[in-house]
Amino acid sequence: MKIFRRQLFYVQVHQDHFIARLVGGDRTIRRQCRALGNRAGPIKDFSAMRPMLKELFSELASGFSLLKPWALLHFDPVEYPITKEELAGFQTVAMRSGVSFCLLSTWEQRHEDKDLLDMFK
Repeated sequence: MKIFRRQLFYVQVHQDHFIARLVGGDRTIRRQCRALGNRAGPIKDFSAMRPMLKELFSELASGFSLLKPWALLHFDPVEYPITKEELAGFQTVAMRSGVSFCLLSTWEQRHEDKDLLDMFK
């Protein structure tokens, strides 16, 4: 039954924007986020990102499911160096934006749908 399927969102975090897609889907959404643009130091206030992530997650969600989706936030360590405190903040704000579980990745390469679907079978 389709109402018991869990969706996985893949979100790439860049210097000033998010690129998000539903794993296994064909649609990609790009959203500017001013809160990401200030890289003079670690991000202190994550509440400015919450409405943007909530909008992304609700736009990507397809159909109805009784299970809340999961998200994978991907940070390129070369383009977007991030601290452990920032990772924890991003995870918290993502979970408050409508996903039940949030994975974080700092792998150098982009994750492909095939690999992600194999991981979460």
